[in-house]
Amino acid sequence: MRAYGARNTPAAAPTPLIANTPGAASLAQAPGGALTVTWVAPAIDTTHDAATGFNLRSSPAGAATWTTVSGVTSPYLLSGLPAGSAIDVQVQSANGAGTSAWSATSTLTTATGEPNPPNAAILTQGPGSSLTVIWTAPATDSTHDTATGFNLRSSPSGAGTWTTVSNVVSPYILSGLAAGAAIDVQTESTNAAGSSAWSVTSTITTATGGPNTPGAASLAQGAGSSLTVTWTAPAADSTHGAATGYNLQSSPSGAGTWTIVSGVTSPYTLSGLASGAAIDVQIQSTNAAGTSAWSATSTLTTAAGGPYAPNAPVIASVAPPPDGTNSKLTVTWAAPVVDATHGAATGYNLRSSPSGAGTWTTVSGVTSPYTLAGLAGATAIDIEVQATSAAASPGAWSAITTGTSWGVTVVPGNWVAAATQVHGTSVAPNGGIQMTATAAPTAVTGGNFAWSASASTLPTTGLIAASTDGQTNGWGQYFNAPATAGTYYLWMLAQSASGTTTGALVTSAITVS
Repeated sequence: MRAYGARNTPAAAPTPLIANTPGAASLAQAPGGALTVTWVAPAIDTTHDAATGFNLRSSPAGAATWTTVSGVTSPYLLSGLPAGSAIDVQVQSANGAGTSAWSATSTLTTATGEPNPPNAAILTQGPGSSLTVIWTAPATDSTHDTATGFNLRSSPSGAGTWTTVSNVVSPYILSGLAAGAAIDVQTESTNAAGSSAWSVTSTITTATGGPNTPGAASLAQGAGSSLTVTWTAPAADSTHGAATGYNLQSSPSGAGTWTIVSGVTSPYTLSGLASGAAIDVQIQSTNAAGTSAWSATSTLTTAAGGPYAPNAPVIASVAPPPDGTNSKLTVTWAAPVVDATHGAATGYNLRSSPSGAGTWTTVSGVTSPYTLAGLAGATAIDIEVQATSAAASPGAWSAITTGTSWGVTVVPGNWVAAATQVHGTSVAPNGGIQMTATAAPTAVTGGNFAWSASASTLPTTGLIAASTDGQTNGWGQYFNAPATAGTYYLWMLAQSASGTTTGALVTSAITVS
C-alpha cells in the first residue's frame, strides 16, 4: 500500500484595512476669497493601512450642508466660496478598503472681496483750468477688503460721457479740461478681488482763462521823484485762474495818456516821472489764458524840487569790540527810511565827542559798522551819524548814542588753547588757558572764560571763573572743551570788583571734534 504526504494549501491574502482618519486640516487665505487647505497623511498601524487618496468637504460654518470633492491632494485650493464667510472643512482618507471617518472640522472666514467705494472726492482749482482731486481710502469691514489702488473718471457735468484714468493716487491733477466748465468726478477702489462701485459724484466748475483784477496798488515815495508801487495777487475762484504775471500803466493824473510796462513784479519802482506831479497808476494781472481788467486807479504826487536830503539814521549800537583793546568803539546803524520829503541815503558821516562835552570830531564817508579808534580806556563817548545823498545838504544828525570803551586791556597768557579740540576733554595743549588783564584804568579783580558759538555777542551765561595764576593781573583755569562737537569761540573776560565785565578778548574759531 502506497503512502502519500499531506497536500499544501496556499495562504489566504491579507484583508485590506481602512486608512486612519487625517488630523484636522490647516486653512489659509488664498487670492480672491479662496482658502488653501493643507493636511498630513495619517499614520499606518496594525489596524489601518496607508491612505492612497483623500476626499474633502466644505460647508458654511455650522450648517452641515456639505459639498464634497473627491480625489484631492494636499495642498488643495478651495475656491468659489462666498466672501467674508466662515467655512467648515473636513478631510477623509481613502484606499482600496474604503474611506475613513471625516476629520475634525477646521473653520476659517474667507477674505472679504472687493473694497468699499471711496467717499465723494474733494475738488479744488489747480493750475490753469485743471482740478486737484483728493480722496481718502475707504474703510474695511466684514464684507469689504482693503483698497490697493484707485481709478478716476470725469465727464462734463450731467453728460455721463466718462473718461477713465486707472491707477491714480490722491491728490491727482486732472488736466486737459475745458475752461469755465462744470466737471463731474468719481473715484473707484480696487484690489485683487475686484473693483468697488464708483463713488458719489463731485462737481466743480473749472477756472476760466483770465485771472481776477488786482486791488488798487499802494504808492509810496521812492528815491528822487520815483514812486514805489506795491500790490497783492488777486484770488483765484471758480471762474478765474491764478495770476502768473502783471502789467502796470501810469499817466499824469486825469490825462489818460497811459505808459504801459509789461511783466512787472511787486514792489516796482516807477521812475522817470516829473517832480511834484500827480501820477495815476493801474495794475493788470495776466496768465496763459488772458488778462484781467485794469485795477482801480491809485494816485500820488511825486516829490518836488528833489533830490531831497535823507532822513536821519537810527544808531543800533555803540559798543567796545571783543579784540582785547580798551581804545575802540564799534558803531552800527540802519539806513534811514525814504518818504515823501526825504530821499535815499548814499553815504554817511559820523561824529564823536567826550560824553556831554559837545566837542565833536567828524569822520566823513563812513559805512556801518564803523570802528572808532584811539580812545582812552573807560571813557564814555557820544556818537551821532548823518546820512548824505546827491541833495545839496546832508540829512539831520541822528540822536546821540553813548558808548563806553573797555577799562581793561586783555591779552593771552602763556597757555593758549589750540585751534582744534576734542569735545568733553581738557583744553589742549595744557589742560587750561591763561589771560593777562591790565588795568587801563579800571582795576581788575577777577576773570572768566566762556565758550560761545558767537564771536560778536558778549556771553553772560556759562561763565567759567578763573583764579589768579601768580602773574600780575594774570588769571588762568583748567577746564574742558565743549561737550558737543562744532565750531566755537573762547572768550576771555576781565571783571571789576562789582562783577561787571570791563574787558574782553575772543579767539579765532576753534574746531571741536
